[in-house]
Amino acid sequence: MKTKSFTEELKAAREHSYAVGAFNIFNDLSARAVISAAAEENCPLILQTSVATVKKFGPAELSGMLRRLAREAPVNVIIHLDHCRDIDLAKACIDAGWDSVMFDGSSLAIEENIRICREVVNYAHPRGVQVEGEYGKIFGVEDDINVKDESGVLADMEGSVRFVEESGIDAYAPAIGTAHGVYKSSPRINFELVNALAQGLETPIVIHGGTGLDEATFSRLILAGGAKINVSTAIKHAYFDGFAEYVRENPDSVDPLKLDRTLEESILNVARKHIITFRKNMK
Repeated sequence: MKTKSFTEELKAAREHSYAVGAFNIFNDLSARAVISAAAEENCPLILQTSVATVKKFGPAELSGMLRRLAREAPVNVIIHLDHCRDIDLAKACIDAGWDSVMFDGSSLAIEENIRICREVVNYAHPRGVQVEGEYGKIFGVEDDINVKDESGVLADMEGSVRFVEESGIDAYAPAIGTAHGVYKSSPRINFELVNALAQGLETPIVIHGGTGLDEATFSRLILAGGAKINVSTAIKHAYFDGFAEYVRENPDSVDPLKLDRTLEESILNVARKHIITFRKNMK
């Protein structure tokens, strides 16, 4: 059920002090589980697909599956491409029916990042698709992108304003000290930059690296202006944790449908917990 665009959902979230959960899914089961969580909480949802997932299924097949699920959902479901560094693949997903795409040019010089993001924007906007961009280098591992701690570069206000204004992107993911994957220590997050960006830009702010942050950190990021929060690793852990639990409790079972129900429930519970947290301070 489509009621708002990607940008409209994020602007509504910022206006009302909540964040839209953006969950990285990897198959039909995980997509259904996070949609069920959003339906139970009666809130919008962003289904994120990694480049690896797109390549596994192919843009047309994956789009067909996800668009059908989104159409049948009782809440607004946005289909989003996460961390794409291949402009041709980004365009293929735009053509296949994604609602929004992220072009990740964070490894490039700012001039080249702006240039390519603007090219994606110019391709996407006439087709009714919005674009997310990243400036600075977010720590950690996401799909096949690995940014070691010593290689991470935090965003700054001046560069952020230039990047957003010159690229024309619709959502901005600044490197603020969060990280992809599992945190090895407490992150040092630049909350002040998030607040300054939210105050100084019309473009909604995206928070990457949501797995492992505590409730107080989420609340602080949302109140500072974060409108979209990405959760990937927690969904993967829910899948494997559910599998381990099922095998432990049913060592002799050969019922794949019962296993699927366990995995779906595990993912649903993790997604719902995040959704509730993201809407805790909703006005």
